[in-house]
Amino acid sequence: MYNDFLKRGHFPAQWKIAKIIPITKPGKKDSYDPSKYRPISLINTKGKVLEKLLINRIMHHIHKSKFLNHNQFGFLPQKSTIDAAMTVTQSIEPELERRRLVIMTWLEVQGAFYAAWWPAILRGLRDADCSRNLYQLTGLLQGQKSSYAF
Repeated sequence: MYNDFLKRGHFPAQWKIAKIIPITKPGKKDSYDPSKYRPISLINTKGKVLEKLLINRIMHHIHKSKFLNHNQFGFLPQKSTIDAAMTVTQSIEPELERRRLVIMTWLEVQGAFYAAWWPAILRGLRDADCSRNLYQLTGLLQGQKSSYAF
């Protein structure tokens, strides 16, 4: 059943219905301020399995095609903020040893995952030559009609 949905790029509508539960963020007191809560979406178990299969197939394709930049640290398994910090340290350490000036800018985007621009994500999948069915399924998952021109 799942293989059929993946092949056809189909995500059943009833599997996309989620129950939203607000969870207080660690260290935040109960409040009426929505920013102090993290929304947890509980979707149908079948939908969660299909979503996980889709993500695994897309990640396999992206890694196989070496589409990601080697400096990508976010949203990847086996890479963390510690890895990012170590990479920065290794690149600036020689300059500091030579007593050179190092200027660094760090950008933290709050809520980056939730503010993702899906048209750009879908374009990235197209640019990575992701298969039509996975592309369409990703668009459907986000509630968008997606068209893939080959």
